[in-house]
Formats: sequence, C-alpha cells, structure tokens
Amino acid sequence: MDLIYLLKALLRRKWLIIICTLMAVVGAFLLTMNQEKLYKSVSQIATGFTSNEQVKLKDESFNIYEIDAKFSNVIEALKSPRVLGMTGYNMLLHDLQNPGKEFRQLTPEDKNSDVYKAMDKEKAIKILSQKYNEEKLLSSYNPEERQVLEILKLYKYDLETFRYVLYANRVARTDYIDIQYRSVNPELSAYFVNQIVTEFFRNYESSRNMQSAQNIETLQKLVDQKKSELDSKISNIKTMGTMDASVESSSKLEQISNFENRLADERTLMNTATLSLQQVNARLAEIDQSSSAAAASGNTANNELANLRKLMNDALNEYQAKGSNNTELYNKYLARKADYRNKLVAMAAVSPGATGGATKADLLQKKSDLELQIKSSQQNIADYETKVRQLNSSIGAAASRSANNLALQKEVELAQQEYEGVKTRYDAALNNRIAPMENFRQILYGQPAVEPEPSKRLLILAMAAMAMFVFCCISIIFMEYIDLSIKTPSQFQKVTDLRLMGVVNRVNMKRVTFSNIFTDDALPAQSSAFRELLRKLRYEVDNSGKKVFLFTSPRAGEGKSTIIKALAHSLSLSHKKVLIIDTNFPHNTLTQDFDAKPVLEDATITETGSLDKQLVNLVSPSGIEHVDVIGCRGGQFTPAEVLRPGNLLEHMSALKSRYDFIFMEGAQLNERSDSKELLKYADTIIAVVSARSSIKQTDKESIEYLASLNGHFTGAVLNLVEQQNIDL
Repeated sequence: MDLIYLLKALLRRKWLIIICTLMAVVGAFLLTMNQEKLYKSVSQIATGFTSNEQVKLKDESFNIYEIDAKFSNVIEALKSPRVLGMTGYNMLLHDLQNPGKEFRQLTPEDKNSDVYKAMDKEKAIKILSQKYNEEKLLSSYNPEERQVLEILKLYKYDLETFRYVLYANRVARTDYIDIQYRSVNPELSAYFVNQIVTEFFRNYESSRNMQSAQNIETLQKLVDQKKSELDSKISNIKTMGTMDASVESSSKLEQISNFENRLADERTLMNTATLSLQQVNARLAEIDQSSSAAAASGNTANNELANLRKLMNDALNEYQAKGSNNTELYNKYLARKADYRNKLVAMAAVSPGATGGATKADLLQKKSDLELQIKSSQQNIADYETKVRQLNSSIGAAASRSANNLALQKEVELAQQEYEGVKTRYDAALNNRIAPMENFRQILYGQPAVEPEPSKRLLILAMAAMAMFVFCCISIIFMEYIDLSIKTPSQFQKVTDLRLMGVVNRVNMKRVTFSNIFTDDALPAQSSAFRELLRKLRYEVDNSGKKVFLFTSPRAGEGKSTIIKALAHSLSLSHKKVLIIDTNFPHNTLTQDFDAKPVLEDATITETGSLDKQLVNLVSPSGIEHVDVIGCRGGQFTPAEVLRPGNLLEHMSALKSRYDFIFMEGAQLNERSDSKELLKYADTIIAVVSARSSIKQTDKESIEYLASLNGHFTGAVLNLVEQQNIDL
C-alpha cells in the first residue's frame, strides 16, 4: 500500500518532474553549446615493476601491494609540480621563441589583457630558460617571476590547467602507465604527452642520483662506525677470553688426565732405562774389547737411537709450545716415543753371546744414552707435575670469568648483526647506483590526433535529464516520507484503530457552494466525489439509530463546521429536519456562518409545554430548507461553566420529537473538556479528523478516550482527503 501511495504521489507531480527534467536538458544544452573540440594524444611508460627484464641484484618475491604503491608513486611523480612546471616552462618557451608556430593561439580578449600588454618577452624567455636548465620552480614572491606565472596562466600552461586535463593511470593488469592529454590543438596534445615523459625521466634521474649519493655517503659512515665498534668488541673478547666456564673446566680436566697419563708413562720409561743401565754397567765389567765391525754396528745403532730420541724430544717440545692441548701433536709425540722405546729395548736385548758379543764402546754409548734418557724422563716428570698443579689451580679461576665472557659474547653478536645490516644496505645502495632497480622507458609516443574527440553532448544531455529526474523523484519521495500526516484512509485506520464511518475529499469551497454541489450535474470530478461521499456519510448517520450527534475532533481546524453544514444540507435533500446547535464556545464558527442568534448561553426553558413558543425566539433560519440553527455567544469557558440549570440542552428529548437529527459541535479534545461535558446531552459522538494532520501523543490520548466510549462513539470522519488517496 505504501509503495502504491508513493507511485501515485509521483504521478500527481509528474508535470513538475517533467518540467524540471526539461529545464535540466535545456541548461545542459546551453552550457555545451560553445564546447570546444578537443584532440587527444596518448603516450605510455613501461615501469618494469611487474616484468622480469630488469637486472636482478637479489631474489625478491612478488608483492602486489608493494607494486601498487610503486605505481601510485610514479603517477604522483608525473603529476608533481616540478614535472608539470618544467613541462609548462618548455611549452611556453616554444610558443615565445617560435612566433607563428605557437601551440596555443591567444584570443583577442587575451591579447587585450593587462598581463599580455605588460609582458616582456625577452625577459620572460631568459627567466624561463634559467629555471628550466636549473630545474627550479618559479617563485610567486619574486615580482618578475610572478609576472611569468601570470603569463603561464594566460597561455593555460599553469599547474591547475594541466592537472584538470591530464589523465595518468595504470593500464589494468599491465606494467604500463597510460598518459592522456586533451587540448584544442592536436600538436599541443602530442607534444605535451611526450614532453611530460621526458621531464619525468629527467626529474627522476636527477633525484635518484642525488638521493643515491646522499645514501651512499651516509651508509659509508655507518659502515665504518659499526666496523669500528665490532673490532673493539672482538678485541675485548680476545683480551678477556671467550670460553665458557664449564667448557674451560672440562678442557682443563681433560688436560690434567692427559698429563697424568704421560707422567705415568715417563716414570715407566725411567724405570726401564734405570734397569737397562744397571745391565749395561754389569756387561761393561765383563767386556774387555770388541771388534771393529761390532763397533761400527754399535755406532750405527747408537746414531739411530740418537735420531729417534731427537725426534721424540722435538715432538714433545712442539706439543708443549702449542699449549699442551693439541691431540694430533700429542699422538705424534707418542708415536716417536714408541719408536725410541722399541729401539732401546732391542739394543738392550742384544747380548754379546747371541750377537757374537757387543763392544765396550757400544756398551759405553748405550750407557750414555740410558743416562741421558733417565735425565730426560726426570725432567719430563717434573714438567708434567708442574703442569698438573697449574691446571688444578686455574680451574677455580675459570668460573669467575664466565659472566664477563657471556656479556662480551652478546655484545659481539649484537655488534655483528648491526654491522651486517648496515653493510647489506650499503651494498644494495651501491648496486642500485650501478644497476638501478627501476627500468622506465617510453614504449608509446604521442601522435597528433586526426579527428577531435566525440563531444558526448547527447550523453551529457541524457545524464542531465536522468540526474534531474532521479533528483526530483527522490526529493518527492523524501518529502512524502518526512510528511507524517495521515493522508489515506488505510493509514488512518493503521495509526488510530478507530471505526471509519466516512471519508470526505478536499473541495475548494471558495469556488463552489453546497447548493451547487447538490444541484449542479456539470460539476468537476472533485465536487462530484465530495457529493457522493457525503451521501455515504448521510446513509451512515441515517441508519445509526441515533438522533443527537456531537461532532468533535482531537485538535482545532479539522473541519467540523464544514462537515456539519454539508451533512445538514445533504439530509435536508432527503426531507429530514435538522437542528444545528453551536456548542463550540471557543470558536463559534457555525453561529457566524449562519448569522444565528447567540442565545444558547442565556436560554432557559421554564416549561416544556411552552418549548415551541420559546423556540421561535431561539432558533434562527439557516437558509437551508428544513435546517435550523441555534447560535452561541462564545468565549473561553466550558459548557458546565456557562449553561444554567434548565438550559436548552436539558430538554433534548423534547427537541428530538420536533427534529429528525440534532447536530452539536464541541471544542477540540486535546486542549479542552467541552466535548466530554456535552457528551451527556448527546446520543453518540462523531470525531472529525483531517487527513493533513499527524498523530501526536496528545492526539493518541484523545483517540484512546474516543475508543473507550464503546456505544457512545459512532465513528470517525476523515476530512480533507486528496481525491486520489481515497481508494488507498
């Protein structure tokens, strides 16, 4: 139902919508009548952000968000004041230095402007050339440069004009940036899209070189600083030592075990040498002489034994010089020692009887070697015992260095990480300077357009019409929604839940009268509908079985007086006698309309039998056949305050015998109690509600009162309904 109402609301205002739409079309037509023909040129840049053609300095993953950010940065750089400014300077220099070949022709109005008349062409060319070569923007604080800026605006080479017409954006799902420009000159459009790319490359190269130099210099200082800090930490840890206390203690215990094993071996070796020396001394006592061959053989054996002893001592000295903790050197020493012992045992096992007898010289040599061996073993035993004592004493000191070593190691690790991070950034900056990561190149050069761009005038007109049509529809719908008035009978029943006994449409009573409405058959549809609706209401009243009706309303101005007059006129046509009593003291409209005598307040009926005689003085003619009126003086009082005992209303039963229907009008329920006081004189009550009113809290209280009357409430009349809303 609401949707149908909105559609009908739009149809009611269809001419307003059509007129507004036509006005929008006419306005758009006038605005586009003198539209200039524009020529478009296009150029494209390949960025290399998404392609694999550029030199890769390191493996990188494809990050779509980073790629989008890069494209946005390039587009903003293309639209930056520096790039657009240099492009404008270049184009203005072209126009000033090439008379007759200008891209933009000035109109007579432009040539008559103060800026053009005050222009010094040579000075402007000099300033523009200097700024263009130095890649600096003009300053508005300098009077001469400000004048050049005004010339740029005159030729429409200023930033605002460029930004308004320039289009630069990424071609969807590609590596390219599309640059478009429209102007009245095709050569101007082509020159602009090519020149802006050139200026972008120049600006990017200079900015990149400057930034790279600054970055490399800064990073070089950071690298040197971090390297110095790392070397200092390493030097400290070398001085203090970095071995953990538990590791160092385990290492020292292992060394003690090794030294104790070697000490046992040396003692065994010394005991063996001592026994061998005793044997040699015994044999020397028995041997008197030896042969030259045996002597030579003994000398050779002695030389071999001396060499083995020398190798063994060298291996021992090397092992002790390296800290006595090198396993490889220790194994080498053990091997040399085994060779020496085997040779010594072999020499000791040789007897003169078995070998033909050993010479005295051999035995003397053997004796000398054994004595030397004993001295060497004694010295080694003393050294091993010293080493064991030193290691035992150093185990306790290792734990005290553990905390310092740990702190030094953490400092070294942190310094190493900082140094590696700065070094990586420094290497990347150097690599980017040698092989830039960006690979910009122009792949499409702008060409002068042969034909101008479509004006799209019809599209603009259609869009204007559509926009105005939609705007009007939305505005009307919005106004209907914010309008909280009742409007339709269905809405009345929904918000009040009262019985609706009749509906009366709105009629302009200034153009028609009740006599015309009920007698003229050639009336407009609105008046005819009013007549038929009154007849339906008359039927409801006639068949209600009631004779005295009190008409009231929640608020003033709902149309009670009009309904009473119209209903009385309709009943008179059916030959019904009707008495209208104006009991609306605050607003005695009926008394004024019928020019009735204001006698109600003062009228007192002393005898019921003389009522007919007294009515002659009380009743006023209404001008409508069979309809009489009793008026009131009116005032700000209630019926209980003004009506005296024996008043006319107390003889209502006598009046009912003389009239078919008696209509009384009461004041509004929201603000006054008049209708409630008059209800005792009436058979029933009828509420008149205007369709233009909205239901508020005070109205709801009055509606609840009417609903609580049960048999004393006949129904409500919805007044002033728009004709098209009656059936909704």
